[in-house]
Amino acid sequence: MHTIAADGRLTRDAAETFTREGYLIVEDLFTDADLQPVIDEIIDEVDRRAGELVKSGDLSQSYAEYGFEHRLAHISAETDKLARAIWNGILDGPAVFHLITHPRLLDLAATFCGDEIIASSVYRLRPKIPGYAYGAVPWHQDSGYLEPFCDDALILTVWLPLVDATRERGCLWVIPRAHRGGVAPHRVHATKSYLEIPDEDLPPGEWTCCPVRKGGVLLLTNRCPHASFDNETDIVRWSMDLRYQSAALPTNAPITRLPGDAVPGDTVPIACYPPEADFLVRSRLRPDEVVRDPAEFQRLRREHEQRPVSDRWGKWWERGQTPQK
Repeated sequence: MHTIAADGRLTRDAAETFTREGYLIVEDLFTDADLQPVIDEIIDEVDRRAGELVKSGDLSQSYAEYGFEHRLAHISAETDKLARAIWNGILDGPAVFHLITHPRLLDLAATFCGDEIIASSVYRLRPKIPGYAYGAVPWHQDSGYLEPFCDDALILTVWLPLVDATRERGCLWVIPRAHRGGVAPHRVHATKSYLEIPDEDLPPGEWTCCPVRKGGVLLLTNRCPHASFDNETDIVRWSMDLRYQSAALPTNAPITRLPGDAVPGDTVPIACYPPEADFLVRSRLRPDEVVRDPAEFQRLRREHEQRPVSDRWGKWWERGQTPQK
């Protein structure tokens, strides 16, 4: 079944499936060549940080003889300092920026977000390492991390593997159609690295495994419960997740507000996820405000003033200990 139409957006059937189920796998969106620049940036960062750890005495050797799919597993068997340093959205090189703003991804996002698209720089880099203490991610909804104001809107997650994400390697699981309900109660996980839905509050439904081959993506709504379990192989399951929304929703991107856009005020938050910087990636009405330069992407992220999300679960955490999406 074809999921992409001639204009780059999802076909009507595929879009209806996503709306009904809360998730959708889109295969063969990218070639290996499309993804290699990001992989190269990650390899360079791992190499640099491994060298620093060897110099500091925290690592006995750099394990440079191992490739992308295995090296971080060998390093992490000695120390988790490198894995924790690159986890989430630390990297902001040109290849990462060009992937976030890739026309094929924006075409997919436009299916649901319209032609005025905000990308959040709260992207996440996910190296699921065999035997790693923080490898499994508990059941949660992305809305659990966002401002309650945005619960009923769509914040589109694009989960993108950089290697084949199989069941054995710890691909994502979802609960189809559970996104039709509200946001379940969440609590801070025992590791203090995630939010989780307690077992007694987990929405009913059949747990569905979502393997995705390299080059494909998994689309999720912000209310779709999802989780990933342990990596049972010797390969690091590298992946990224990216987020997009309509520019009409709350955003801290430096853009001109148009009629109908949500404007921050007493009842409207500064952004759906205030801690990190948003930026405009596609616009017909504000084309001069679209961020097209990787250097501008880096500047926005590094100069952004962090603001906390509303303390909806009765406990707040400080930067550096924030549960991650």
